[in-house]
Amino acid sequence: MIFAAPPIAHASVNDIDAINAVLTHPGVYGPERAIVDVEDRLIVTVPGIVVGFRTVRDRVHECHLAAVPDKRGRETVQTLRRIRDWWWESQPSDLLIGAIPDTARGARYVITATGFGRWKEINCPDARGMPQNHVIYRMERPQ
Repeated sequence: MIFAAPPIAHASVNDIDAINAVLTHPGVYGPERAIVDVEDRLIVTVPGIVVGFRTVRDRVHECHLAAVPDKRGRETVQTLRRIRDWWWESQPSDLLIGAIPDTARGARYVITATGFGRWKEINCPDARGMPQNHVIYRMERPQ
């Protein structure tokens, strides 16, 4: 991955404080989900929005999205689409995948609004370690 910020106002890359401002928000995951290291990830933040990317294998990347509740809406979807477009223009990737809990209706809306398509279902542990149905979404590089 190329570790650079997209040309979006107030965007940053791998800024722990900006990431935690979103992840620890009570309407997202809460304080117990604070991170201390981004490890091998590329995490783009725009105030109230986090988009994380991780290499799965050569030219295949995992994508995670989060936004604080008061930032959710049309403007956020537009920002996520700009980040998506930047990703395809700047990164050596052919496939993005993301798993969404089957019960997360809002997340399912956002991921499909940004261009991901439903791919397959899996059962994997949630943050508490409990089994939960997830749907894997995918998006291929535009031709």
